Parts: sequence; C-alpha cells; structure tokens
Amino acid sequence: MDEQGSLQKRMMLQGYEQQLLAARRLARFRVRRRVAMGLIPDDPDPSIKRNDFVEKVARELYESLIFTGSDNPIVEDIRREISDRLGFAVRFTYPPGKRLQIMGETEDGLRPLTEEEDRIAHGALLKVTRGKVDGSMLTGESP
Repeated sequence: MDEQGSLQKRMMLQGYEQQLLAARRLARFRVRRRVAMGLIPDDPDPSIKRNDFVEKVARELYESLIFTGSDNPIVEDIRREISDRLGFAVRFTYPPGKRLQIMGETEDGLRPLTEEEDRIAHGALLKVTRGKVDGSMLTGESP
C-alpha cells in the first residue's frame, strides 16, 4: 500500500475514533441527565422511542392516505402546505403503475412540475407529513 493510502486510512480511523468518543460522552451525559431527573438511568430514552413511532405513523399516513388518494382533511392540509412552499396550488395524482406524482394546477389544468419543483415538493412531502404527525402526538389533537 502506498503512503497516500496509508495516510487516508489513518485519517479515517481517527475520524471514527472521534465519533466513538463523542457517542460515549453523549451516552454518559444522557445517563447523568436521567439520574438528575429522578429516572432510572438504564431505561431507554423515551424521546428515541417517540421519534421512531412518529416516523412510523408518518410513513403510514404517507403510504395509506396520500398514496391511495384519500380525500382526508390531513391530506388536504399537507397539500396546502406544499402548495404554499412552492407558491402555487398542487394536486396529488396516481398514474397506474407509477409512484405518486405532484402536479401544478393552472387555469388550463394540471401541469408537470419542473425537476427543481418536484425535488422541493417530494422533499417537503414526508417532512410536512412527519410534522403533522409530530404535532398531533404532542397535543393529542388532530392536526
């Protein structure tokens, strides 16, 4: 192995070591925080479990309601938020055998989004959906 490759490996291993040290410090901090709060130190952090649950429900909402084209108030809220982010109204369409498509609404009908608009819309879709689920779980009310 040449000197360049050896140097790269050492630098990579040093980076991993720093990440491990930071993770250990963070774990110790979490244990101290839980003890200070009067909780059992080795119980799993409830926020991790909650985040996993929020993610699971958001994906379920995305797949069941949005993917199937449900006319649900939550889906309409999500559609409105994406429309606000893009600056124009959008509709969810479901071409046979294809994934969800988000289309722009114009006076002449629906139009395909540009690549940039589509990237923004799909990037926002799961984030907005997750935010709706997270907000409703926090308050106990529907979003």
